[in-house]
Amino acid sequence: MVLSGLLLLPAAASAQNSSLNAYSPYSFYGLGDFSVQGTANLRAMGGAGIAYRKGTTINYMNPAAFSSIRQKSALFNVGLEGQNFYLKTTDNKSSFNTFNVRDIAFAVPLAAKLGLGVSVTPLSSVGYRIDRSDTDPDIGQLNYSYSGEGDVVQAKLSVGYELAKNLSVGAELVYYFGSIDRYSLLSITELNPNTYYKDVTLAIEESYSKFVPSFGVQYVVPLKKNRRSLTIGAVFQPEVKLSPKITKSIPTSDNSNDFGDYILQLEYKNNDLTMPMSISGGLFYQTDKISLGADYVFQNWGGANKKTASDSYRFRNTNIVRGGVEYTPDRGDVRHFFNRVTYRAGFRYSDYYMNIYGKNISDKAITLGIGLPIKMTGFSNIDLGFELGQRGTTKYNLIKENYFRFSIGLSLFGDDFWFVKPKFD
Repeated sequence: MVLSGLLLLPAAASAQNSSLNAYSPYSFYGLGDFSVQGTANLRAMGGAGIAYRKGTTINYMNPAAFSSIRQKSALFNVGLEGQNFYLKTTDNKSSFNTFNVRDIAFAVPLAAKLGLGVSVTPLSSVGYRIDRSDTDPDIGQLNYSYSGEGDVVQAKLSVGYELAKNLSVGAELVYYFGSIDRYSLLSITELNPNTYYKDVTLAIEESYSKFVPSFGVQYVVPLKKNRRSLTIGAVFQPEVKLSPKITKSIPTSDNSNDFGDYILQLEYKNNDLTMPMSISGGLFYQTDKISLGADYVFQNWGGANKKTASDSYRFRNTNIVRGGVEYTPDRGDVRHFFNRVTYRAGFRYSDYYMNIYGKNISDKAITLGIGLPIKMTGFSNIDLGFELGQRGTTKYNLIKENYFRFSIGLSLFGDDFWFVKPKFD
């Protein structure tokens, strides 16, 4: 595959729509764009949630948090997310829009101080359309078209237990699954009208299926003042080889999506691609009105994927910093709706997990959000989140990406609906 002009801007210059979950030429490599983890309320706080601990809200970022679920209750969360991408080089511009279901999560208490959580959330997404042309003086114009789409999803089965007073531990089994399809098409505009070259398509399908464990801990620091808490949290996920099944095909049809008939097909496993060891730590401070959270994440991408380096890209270790705040004027004020609304803001800064053509890429974003109570009393909410971010640069023939995300999350607390005894039979 010719990569010399890969990071030139896609030819399309107008807004587009499709079922893609991401749109970025940077997703050409590896697993694509990694999703910001956490439910809509946490993403509105920059994604800080390793130490987040509330018995009325799901937190699938740390399995130890499930130990806080209240007895005789159940928690449910579902989210939607829309994304607007604006891409720019020194010469061109392009844009793209997506909208999809974001995540589904459910949690219940199993016993006193023991909770269970189940969640299905995106891990990463691939989406790109890249066109470029070269001229061969003996043949004619060579037209290259690259496209890719697909997702890797993570399903978690999590258990959290309060091992001692203020100390909770958790473990979870994470299942990565999904597929990514990539297509490369070469077509030729001949100089000699009597010469014909057939279009050639290379289709690559990557299929993922892997289990990996993860472990978490949370400790609530005793504070002298009542109604205040400080929680320290940490999560560790060991390194695991993803070993995706790779199928490379050259279809007999000019249709690049045709995997049925082919001239050549090759199947093998990529035993070099590895999900790295990840260590996360966080703090979360809460009062009746204000909550403050901050996380730091280290991922050993470079150390775990040395064999996959090439002239075009190489994996690099990543550092992620995220933090946020939320404010609720008075949750118990049944007279004034806006006093019960929760207001959120946050930020996020991260290294991109790949070095492209010898250049490091960074990603930074600011977030805002609100939580709207569904009832006058209770803890169920409709959470709205907004994120404005930027990645890359127009220098060095790379791409600068500005993006806007908006999230809608429905968070249901069981005591509000499912465990209330009716007054009349």
